[in-house]
Amino acid sequence: MPWPPPIAAAWPAAPAAPRVPRCGALLRAAAPTAAPPAGAAARVVAPFPPVGKPKLRYSGVPGAVVGLADGINVQKPALMANCAEQQLPAPPISKSDDEFLEGLGVEFVWGAEGVDVGELNDLFEKVGFPRRDPGRLTLALANTYRTVWVRAARKSRVAKQGQLLGFARATSDGALSAVIWDVSVAPAWQRSGLGRALMERLTASLVHDGIATITLYAEPNVVALYEKLGFVADPDGVRGVAYQRSKLARGLASGLLGRR
Repeated sequence: MPWPPPIAAAWPAAPAAPRVPRCGALLRAAAPTAAPPAGAAARVVAPFPPVGKPKLRYSGVPGAVVGLADGINVQKPALMANCAEQQLPAPPISKSDDEFLEGLGVEFVWGAEGVDVGELNDLFEKVGFPRRDPGRLTLALANTYRTVWVRAARKSRVAKQGQLLGFARATSDGALSAVIWDVSVAPAWQRSGLGRALMERLTASLVHDGIATITLYAEPNVVALYEKLGFVADPDGVRGVAYQRSKLARGLASGLLGRR
């Protein structure tokens, strides 16, 4: 894809979300538990710890420190209104597609079509991410707003032609906010600029769509890279929490949530 795109339509359109059937059954409520002693104060215990990955937001200014976050905040409506009026600067593309093709023999591909789910899971495993259920991963890709990945354009000492070498995707409402996920580069190709190139292209495409709030949850060891690209740590210390169905099911079954 040429850079910059001549018109907005140059970016691949977000896929229409397929109809997903409802779950066949809901979690059953736990058996009644003994009531607390008379006069005892009720306690509400958060079942899961906060996610440990730092939350970053794109500011458009490398190394910037800003005071706007998109987390739960009493001032969020006003902050979001101000944010919507501002056009974020897109990150510069430090190295063109042609330079990557000629120098490394790799090419960037937009859209999830052509991504082999098994190969993607292998890539995740190599970089320390968990493998995902193939069917659920396929559905996730179909519902992703934008995907960009890297493949080997020719056979080399460390890759076969067409091999998946890097990947990144973003979910979004297409208007106000987007979250970047699964940024990964095969170990043999790390420190070659592919990670930065994926982030530059994906972030630029989201900015091009007019999306004002772009966030991600980063591995602690790569926060510095994202800061160089214009992402900033959440200044308000807002942290995410993860809903983990398996743990909740076990808690309900044992009555732990009711007892505590």
